[in-house]
Amino acid sequence: MNERRFYLLLGSLALTLATLPYLYGWLKTPAGLTYSGLTSNIDDCLVYFTWMVEVGRGHPVHHNLFSTEPQDPKLFYAWFWFLGKLARVLGGLPQAFHVGRLLGGGLLLWAVVGLLQETLTDLRARKAAFALVCFSSGFGWLFGGYNPARGFTLQPIDTFQPEAITFLSLYYSPLFAPMTAAMVFFITALRRAVRTEQLADIWPACMAGALLGNSHTYDIIPLFAVSLVWLLIERRVTLKAWLPFVIAFGATFPTTAYTAWASRVDPLFRARAWTNEGTWTPAPWWVLLGFGLPLLFAIGTLVRAKGVPSTGTPSSWEGLLEQLNTIRNRSRDAFRDRSARRLLLVWAIVGLLVAYLPFPFQRKLLMGVHIPLCLLGGVGLSRLVSRLSGDFPKIALFFAVLLSSVSNILYLLADIGRLDTNTGTTAHRPYLSEDEHRVLAYLSDHGAETDAVLVAPDPSALRRYPNTFQPQLSGYIAAYGRKRVYNGHWSETLNYPAKNAATLRFFRDGTEDEVRKTLLRENHVRYVVYVNLLAGADLAEYHPVDWLVGTPPAYLTPVLIRPTLTVFRVADVL
Repeated sequence: MNERRFYLLLGSLALTLATLPYLYGWLKTPAGLTYSGLTSNIDDCLVYFTWMVEVGRGHPVHHNLFSTEPQDPKLFYAWFWFLGKLARVLGGLPQAFHVGRLLGGGLLLWAVVGLLQETLTDLRARKAAFALVCFSSGFGWLFGGYNPARGFTLQPIDTFQPEAITFLSLYYSPLFAPMTAAMVFFITALRRAVRTEQLADIWPACMAGALLGNSHTYDIIPLFAVSLVWLLIERRVTLKAWLPFVIAFGATFPTTAYTAWASRVDPLFRARAWTNEGTWTPAPWWVLLGFGLPLLFAIGTLVRAKGVPSTGTPSSWEGLLEQLNTIRNRSRDAFRDRSARRLLLVWAIVGLLVAYLPFPFQRKLLMGVHIPLCLLGGVGLSRLVSRLSGDFPKIALFFAVLLSSVSNILYLLADIGRLDTNTGTTAHRPYLSEDEHRVLAYLSDHGAETDAVLVAPDPSALRRYPNTFQPQLSGYIAAYGRKRVYNGHWSETLNYPAKNAATLRFFRDGTEDEVRKTLLRENHVRYVVYVNLLAGADLAEYHPVDWLVGTPPAYLTPVLIRPTLTVFRVADVL
């Protein structure tokens, strides 16, 4: 098959498979429910929605709709500015989300093809590497997939960290794939410019680096570390070798410095960006297990070679060393040159090490490491099947890639299964009821942009996630209701645990009215969404207010009454 057609067909297949759960969710929408267009980690995806909402309102710098504190936003995300404009054209947030996801995924796979052509010369190795990039994951399936009870530090990363696995980046969001693409474009252009000594070749790195510095800033850290270590290992101290590096990272400086400045002057962003809840990198063995077979195949590039002649048992130590050296040299023939091989090795090794730097967002720095591991793994895998004849190499490659994809298959099947029960990987449900849809529409059409909403905790969340008694609708109100919410997201909401406790206190039976008034007044709350299930709910030691039978406070006026939800307007004189 023509190489270009191979990449096109395999890439299209990867993007199609990464879309199947969303198509399933849309086609299988139960009667009376509305599909949100989301499946995995709905919390963070709703954050992306709010960034698009802000652009649609004409705000290039976005407010944090998950917190009610006074704000003076400074952040501008170029990629989400584009998606926000796209949402206006397409007429909806989910549509822009998925078009952006597919566009970003296509950019990433295109960038990988360019890196393959820049670093590998062996056709079979390139095809094997591309297949691994598109579909492979790790050994998480041996542990049964993601297990919430084990937490994020006691299981392989391919079960929960979409940035670390290319296929999951294609599936999960419109952010990770295009930002990984920016990293690949940068590395490819830098490598080409150093090889050709032509400064004209560095401009893609400048553009990609500037975008990355703006929209996924902390990934400049591994990008800089990998590039610097590679050039130092190359031992080239000429101006022509280092000038592309200086120019490329010079282009990242304005956007990176801008984001760093904005994070300091905006306390809400600073608190969100530096939260350390759940973002530490697991122990090294969990990371290595998460990369699975591609990592093993990558190690194989050091010891396997195509067509190595049988030389029998070496008669001496020198003979053994000579045979091993022959194997290594022939394995290197798959690479354009030794510099290309060193680049991929440096990216893989340094990328893994950087994820243990003392930053609270450690494990997020693993983004992109899967790419060089798969390229090295493609070489190792192609060498592993090189002695087979006929169609057996193709068959062996197919089953090797299939075996490396099991975790991704389980990931998709798990999300599809959760759609059948209307649950997600977090407390948010992917399908919304007609009542919830009406509430979102009402809030979107009424009040001012700066009005805040307080949402009652949802007792049904306890049935889905024990010990998770929090608002289910709050995140959706920020995105679809286009209002700020008092308590909506574990990291976006400033002082989230304290606010969740204050929310429970507000809706507790017997709480003094003055306490409730103070919360509403200090947080500019203009609407209160009451979950009718709270009325008479048996919640062990927690006794919620019953505003269906009892009389709500005089400063709360019902403005929308539905069978499962009630919206109250807070009196202006409060």
